[in-house]
Amino acid sequence: MFKKMFHNEQEMCERRLIAVMRRLKIDDSHYNFNWNRSSCYIEFQYKENMYRMEHSVESAKEKGIVILRNGLDCLSELVRSLEDLCQITERGTHRLETWLSGMKQSSPEEEMSEFLEEVHIRYKSVGKQKHSDYMNMNDEVIQVEPEPSLNHLNRNRINLQSQDKS
Repeated sequence: MFKKMFHNEQEMCERRLIAVMRRLKIDDSHYNFNWNRSSCYIEFQYKENMYRMEHSVESAKEKGIVILRNGLDCLSELVRSLEDLCQITERGTHRLETWLSGMKQSSPEEEMSEFLEEVHIRYKSVGKQKHSDYMNMNDEVIQVEPEPSLNHLNRNRINLQSQDKS
């Protein structure tokens, strides 16, 4: 019984999404969606720009919304949001581009260049450093010997125990 209910809920959500995309004049080949146990996304192309909407049970809980149980519930909420956007744009109060500007998906090249730039900035080599640059001539240099390993300590403890028994 539960499998059939869940399947019907999924089918209904997918039908609503298809209807919304048609209202937005987005072809079937220009959008993609998926959901899993705890999250979902909808990607679509509108006037040569790619957009991505994401939602998850965790993000809903962080905002105090605890009625979402799984990714399908999240997908249903995203579809409802798109339906709301359709109503706004169909009334003529605002253009869809205005609302979608915050959801624009960056291209993989842009994301990669930002990452590479960050790596070069954060880990830029300054070459070999002289210790004299960092030490005052009046400072003492303290030689520290490495501490024995735990294995060495355990061997000594075993040797002491065997000597005590003898």
